Amino acid sequence: MLCRPQILSPPESARQAAQAAKRTTFFDEFYSAGPSIVADPHPPITHLTGTGEPSVTHELEELLPPLSPGLAPIELEDDHLHIDEPPLPLGHFEAAASPEPETPVLRSPRTRSERRRVVNHLNIEIRVPLPPIIRPGEDICTLARALADQLYQHHGCCHQCHEQAHTAHQEAHLIHTALADYLDHINTDGDFPDVLSSTTIATRESNLAQRVTKQRKQQVFCGIDPGQPDQLPTHLCLSADHRPDPTLEVTLDIDSVGGFVSSLAVARHGIRWYPMQVPVSDLQSGLHLNPISVQYHDLNGQAHTIRRPVHQVPHYTFGRLIGFEDISLYLLFPRLYRENQQSSRLLDQDFKQWTDDILLPIINRCHLGHLVQHYPSSFDHSRLNATARGVEMRSQRVDLVVREQLLFYFLPPEALTTVWEQILEATQRPGFHQFQDIKILIEGKNLKTLTKAHTLADLIEGFQQHWQNAVHETYLSEPFFYDIGKETCPTAVFEPSESQPQTLLWRRCCLDAYSQWIHSKQPPDAPHALQRFYPISMLEDTGSLTLETRRSSPHRQAGLFYSQFYASVKEVFTAGNIYPFTNSGLETLALDPKLRKTWQTVGGGLSHNPIALNRAYLTTKQRCHAALQGSIQKVFGLREEHRVSRTLFDQIMREFQDRGQLTTPFLRIPDSLESFYALPTSTLLRWFRWNINKFCVGFEMVYSLNDRHFMTWEHTRMMLMFLRCLLFSYSGGLLERVSGCWRDVWFRPDPTQPDGLRRCEGLGFQRNMQQSGYGWFLDKIDWEMMVFRQPAAQFIQFNNPSLQAAYHARYSQVWDVRVDFIQISQIHQWMTEFSSILTCQEYLQKYLRQLCLRAFRKDVFAQIKPLLNKESATAALAGEVPLCWPSLENALQARFRPPHIASGNRMAVKHIDVLFTWLWEWRDGRFKRKGWDNKPYRLLYQKSFEIITLIQGKDAAHEWKQSLKASFIQSHWMLPYPQNNSFMRKSKESGQVMWWSSVHRGLDLYYKELDSFEKPFPASYIKHHPIDHWGPSRPSLSHLDYTIQPEQRLLHLSDSDLYQHLTELRTQWNSRTWTPRPSGRQPSRVIFEIQERVENPFNPITGPVETWSISACSRMLQPALYKYEILQHRQQCFQRRHRHSTVPDYFSDTEPEVQVDADQQTSDEEGIEPQKTRLEEYIQRIERRMFEIICED
Repeated sequence: MLCRPQILSPPESARQAAQAAKRTTFFDEFYSAGPSIVADPHPPITHLTGTGEPSVTHELEELLPPLSPGLAPIELEDDHLHIDEPPLPLGHFEAAASPEPETPVLRSPRTRSERRRVVNHLNIEIRVPLPPIIRPGEDICTLARALADQLYQHHGCCHQCHEQAHTAHQEAHLIHTALADYLDHINTDGDFPDVLSSTTIATRESNLAQRVTKQRKQQVFCGIDPGQPDQLPTHLCLSADHRPDPTLEVTLDIDSVGGFVSSLAVARHGIRWYPMQVPVSDLQSGLHLNPISVQYHDLNGQAHTIRRPVHQVPHYTFGRLIGFEDISLYLLFPRLYRENQQSSRLLDQDFKQWTDDILLPIINRCHLGHLVQHYPSSFDHSRLNATARGVEMRSQRVDLVVREQLLFYFLPPEALTTVWEQILEATQRPGFHQFQDIKILIEGKNLKTLTKAHTLADLIEGFQQHWQNAVHETYLSEPFFYDIGKETCPTAVFEPSESQPQTLLWRRCCLDAYSQWIHSKQPPDAPHALQRFYPISMLEDTGSLTLETRRSSPHRQAGLFYSQFYASVKEVFTAGNIYPFTNSGLETLALDPKLRKTWQTVGGGLSHNPIALNRAYLTTKQRCHAALQGSIQKVFGLREEHRVSRTLFDQIMREFQDRGQLTTPFLRIPDSLESFYALPTSTLLRWFRWNINKFCVGFEMVYSLNDRHFMTWEHTRMMLMFLRCLLFSYSGGLLERVSGCWRDVWFRPDPTQPDGLRRCEGLGFQRNMQQSGYGWFLDKIDWEMMVFRQPAAQFIQFNNPSLQAAYHARYSQVWDVRVDFIQISQIHQWMTEFSSILTCQEYLQKYLRQLCLRAFRKDVFAQIKPLLNKESATAALAGEVPLCWPSLENALQARFRPPHIASGNRMAVKHIDVLFTWLWEWRDGRFKRKGWDNKPYRLLYQKSFEIITLIQGKDAAHEWKQSLKASFIQSHWMLPYPQNNSFMRKSKESGQVMWWSSVHRGLDLYYKELDSFEKPFPASYIKHHPIDHWGPSRPSLSHLDYTIQPEQRLLHLSDSDLYQHLTELRTQWNSRTWTPRPSGRQPSRVIFEIQERVENPFNPITGPVETWSISACSRMLQPALYKYEILQHRQQCFQRRHRHSTVPDYFSDTEPEVQVDADQQTSDEEGIEPQKTRLEEYIQRIERRMFEIICED
């Protein structure tokens, strides 16, 4: 047994504890909403999910707390606690999605005063009986006996329970398919690609999707036999694979140990000290300990005290214990906590002050010179020493050597007590208050292989050899824990002639039985433990179980923190704490390249490199393939671990000693009480491989359907689905958190819906696992097109990639871009569906034009968001405010009025065609757009052009671009004045944002003469406005003092209204009640006369050039030459282009520039060069006409 001497705290530690208690009381009294009262020793914990930003996602529910059992009142507690004292106000968060309404549960009284009386809203006193008083010692002894019983023999289902369950199972299912039989059958039914062993990802040329038939896909993913499509999915039954009575051995171990200590002197033989922070802390969880109080000040300077799990408290690894290097020692700084911090790593300035002003001076004072001479002299000295090998020895730009070297030094044990005492004294001095309340935490994990033994006596003896050699138990304080582990494993197979290696898996029913049994060891009204079950490889009958006790429960107070039961086969896939396909960035591979770049622009530059992610995906596949292939001859067992306090650990050992079981091996489980399935290892690993491979095939099938320039949103959703299924394809995962996988149909509150509810749908794993034993897909997928099938497609909950959730600060803007992108994908589907109906195509083209122009207005106003007044900001950011002088001036705050208009002969842009090309076109080889090339409106413009090109051809796409340009010029008169590295340039003198005012003298005269129009002008006027003869502001006309409403009628229609109108147009087209009209914008005769007058109000010149007089030629030649000079004004900025390999380099972090064919570049009639060519021809025609007239004379 472990010795437990009485804990002795140094006087300074006692004083610090008293001061900390005093400060805590001060904070509680000062920030309490009501009068000061005696604090409840177990205050209720309020669980918050954030502070009022828009709710991140509904579909990515991995970010949400796990679903809780509905058996008893629950105190939420996990690693994401956000508790303020007093609680912070809740923001507007959506209620947790649930198919059934939750029944409210009354909280049992907590405090003594609450137990004496509960007063309702009518002020009627209600007497509540006191619960029976149970002495803590009795709780510990009862719990110790229960855990000793469990360790000696698992308390699962009895033999009779198994017999009854087996009979019921046989009656419910006629056919029971073993995993081995299913794998043999599915592989003989037809070919299915094997991509898991491939070192590349499928491409468009591989034609992967067409290599598998629709029926075969349905059979593999939905479990439906092609020969019997009306039958239920295949029922998989683990009991059919079970091989009873395996030969087993039982071992015991201490897997983890950790908790708080009172002094650095806990290290008996000294500390291996790290003078720099490790790049990534290995303290990555809350260790199931109670959260500790941290202090911070918000942006308004108000102080807050909240609780955080230990791994979220700012900390760093101080070092490791000499003699037991598996034990890490951390220093925690509760007062360095930062509001909305993204990392628990100390800031460089804080760590520098800690090192230079506190730690190093104390170390230097407490040690002799012969030791100090070897230590670094400052923070900068330590930092540069750590980077010396990676930087100073570098001879190439990229080097394989790690940039920072983790250097360490020896701190002898003799001075550790003094060092810690002086550290506590130093933190009390002025200027160092942020380092007060410092805590020491030690932790050692993954000790199972070091401490394994067949008896408890051998376990304690082996553990003590390491523990007592390195740790002074005098300095251990509460809470402190030990993880007692028990492993039941089949005996290893060494000869091929022996039986096949076997793997054990827990029976789900037996894990549930244990949960009920252990709960019965405390009072009936005690809160249930937070229970989570993780199905293995999407199989219903087996998995892992975790039980975390509530802080107010008798079990937690008696010393039980946490229990877990899992199968050791997970070791095939674990690499430290890294499991396959858990990199959330992989979902970025499913995004359209333009959407990804636009999100990174809008969201603030967070970058996910697709080449690096491709490499991560391929490496993950290779690791799974190698791990599965090399583990066939291994045996894998069952583990259970119980995290208990020191006191409970001692009591458990005392219980075994009283029973005389310290020196006897533990018994194997009798056949009649087997709480596991025993399968051949080859069968289970073949199943893992099949399951992983099929979801990789699904992902790569959809991935290969799209080229590198274009990816539809429906295909993005399908790839998100397959990537999230990969998370659960091999080992245990909490499927309930991903509602798109777990549920079938449910409803969420949505005030925008007529009935206040929004329908949601998923793949229905929950239902199929209960019915068929495995998570088959429900039949909601069109396997021909590889998209979700209608009408379920609009409700399926795979809509939010993880990259979107990463942009917390600008989430609303990222969400807005996503909505527009989804709408473009919807238009793409409709264009495909109505591809033969000309009227529908024109209607949808008009919708795309309005969508792009609205996106342009959104981006313009988003650029000047700080300048907008509160009354107009919402409408402006939604693209509802026209870009005209009166509307723009009204939207700006008074101090930013009037808008600053660019003018003068030195303007970089003097023609509307040049400005349009700079703002809208792409890959023209002329303009630089650093920082704004991927603006959302540019993404939508390019995507629209690609969609029209794909459906109707490039001629139709160019005609659409001309119509957008015309509408843009006719209705947008206050435009951003860009520059190479900024979307809107600022005045050098005033610093104001500069605007390019587009004016038309003839249009201005026209509206001034006929001053009888309604203002603002309706959008129907736009088509009557001229397209040519627009220019920048001039002294005589700085701006057009009119407002015209933008075209956006179609954008205000719902999807159902749009689709209904499209069907009506199709009906009219098929009935030939509609007469085709010439394409293009052809105005009526009256409008044409108005345009002619507006464009040239003074003696307009009409007719072809060949009929002009010499004076007419002279008059028209001068503006043509001037326009040509403007187009020539911009120097071409041809960027140096590198030759690229046709095969992407997945092992390079540099993203190559996508190769574009010459005919795909936008050097068309919208570009500058084509305009110059047409203008040259026009000038030459005028010159030829003048030459002819001169020759005739």
